[in-house]
Amino acid sequence: MSVGQRLTQDFAGIKLLGAKVGSSAPPIEAQALDGKTIRLADQRGKLVYVDFWATWCAPCVAEMPNVAKAYEKFNADGLVVIGISFDRDADALRRFVEQRKIPWPQILAEGAERGPLAQAYGVAGIPATFLIGPDGTVLERDLRGERLLQRVEEEIKKLKAAPQAAMARD
Repeated sequence: MSVGQRLTQDFAGIKLLGAKVGSSAPPIEAQALDGKTIRLADQRGKLVYVDFWATWCAPCVAEMPNVAKAYEKFNADGLVVIGISFDRDADALRRFVEQRKIPWPQILAEGAERGPLAQAYGVAGIPATFLIGPDGTVLERDLRGERLLQRVEEEIKKLKAAPQAAMARD
């Protein structure tokens, strides 16, 4: 067997890790800072924005106003935001969240970028975000700025239209 044939065989056995667009989002089940258990599976039927970030990450903090704007505008229509922080100090994270009045749940990621959530989503650096559809499929990665708001609005329109389309069929 040639080297090329062996490499082809070896690559065939590799499982690519991480949440890919079009694939099912890896499960999330973790305790938030407020003590409540957060499960991605409990959010079926909603649009979910998963935000891997940290208080010490300047680009992450700079993006917070855009996430807050999307949350404020679309939460009542079915947008859920889940923050997954790579901070190591839970008290510092709590203070940051309280000072900034961040209303969505925050999970302190066990092991940060080496932890199970980061590994499951293929997150090696932050910020890293995932937009997950009502059926649990990853719709898009790394949405930021105005594009975040546009994409969420597009998906919320689809989400609102879905019940009407189902009623029209009945």
